[in-house]
Amino acid sequence: MAAQLSAVKRPGQSSDAMELRSLSTRAVNAERRLNISQNQLLAAEEKYATTSQTHVAAIAKWEARVKEYEVRIKAEMERTKNAKQGGKERVLELEGIVRLVLFFPLFF
Repeated sequence: MAAQLSAVKRPGQSSDAMELRSLSTRAVNAERRLNISQNQLLAAEEKYATTSQTHVAAIAKWEARVKEYEVRIKAEMERTKNAKQGGKERVLELEGIVRLVLFFPLFF
């Protein structure tokens, strides 16, 4: 477009004022669309950056939450294991008492 415009403006060539005006108008409109597109691109890049930061923060929160739940689950599994072991020990203890009572009933 710029080449067309410069060709029309060269001295010694017959130029049509309407063609010159038309090309000038087209050039101005093209520059205006370029500026609008550049502004839209900048806005989109800013929105992407903001969204990306928000996304990274959200992922970090979820990862922390998952780790916290993993720690809680491990602790609960350990408590359950200890409770089962304590129950087994208590059963053995009570079975021992029952055996004593059955074999030596006069002392109790």
